[in-house]
Amino acid sequence: MAQLRENKISKVMRVVLSFVLFVLIVITSVSACAKAVFLDKNSIENRFTSYDYISAVKKSAMEYAADIYMKNGLDCSSLDKIFEDELIKESVKAYISNNIGIGAGYNESTYLEPIENICSMLEKDIKHQTGKNNRDDSTAAIIDLVESYLIGEIDISIPKAKVIMNSGNIAAVAVLCVSLFFTISVFLILAFIGDKRYRSLRAISISFYTAGLFEMIISIAACAVFRIKHIDIFPLYLKEVVMGHIYSCIGSVAFSGGIMLFAALIISTIVWKIRREK
Repeated sequence: MAQLRENKISKVMRVVLSFVLFVLIVITSVSACAKAVFLDKNSIENRFTSYDYISAVKKSAMEYAADIYMKNGLDCSSLDKIFEDELIKESVKAYISNNIGIGAGYNESTYLEPIENICSMLEKDIKHQTGKNNRDDSTAAIIDLVESYLIGEIDISIPKAKVIMNSGNIAAVAVLCVSLFFTISVFLILAFIGDKRYRSLRAISISFYTAGLFEMIISIAACAVFRIKHIDIFPLYLKEVVMGHIYSCIGSVAFSGGIMLFAALIISTIVWKIRREK
């Protein structure tokens, strides 16, 4: 009777701890993804300073400037040299770096300096085409319009992003450390419950299988939601960057789920070998 009671207690403990382990595995893996991908400042900066994004910002600004040039009877052929890729990239990098807190040396107005250089070259070009030496009202109006438009393209309005990123990274590390400690603790406790070791290992494998499948299902569901329901972000190239980061985050969770399933498969193989030996 005592042995039977002990077995029942062991079974209940295995079920409870297996569920707790599943929850802890999910929390640990998601917090690891948050630290490594969701809140990775370098990854975010690289997306905003990619060739495609910089080219899109340049194209948009050039098209706006060309429209104003044509309305004022000016030649647009020189705009490609004025809107230099490096100047736009420098401005975008300064804006993003300052707002997500990736590096020192940037402040709220640093990103305006490359824009001022573009506007300075724009002014020289207009003066050269009109043959005027002074900056008249017409020239000033063109420059002000282009400058305001370019600032609006680069300033994507991400208030408190630096605070959110820094706080999020600290929280992710804290959750990761705490959950990892409890995951290892529960894993060890579960592994040594009862006399039949393979049953405990089987319970552990179930936790990993469940966690892996849960993360895979969540990833697939998130992809389906974003495919069906579109996020209204303008301009389009900004939306592509945001969605690219979102899909990268979803992919990291799916990859984590794959690792969990692989770990479960290894543990299941160990359980199978133990049972065969008996």
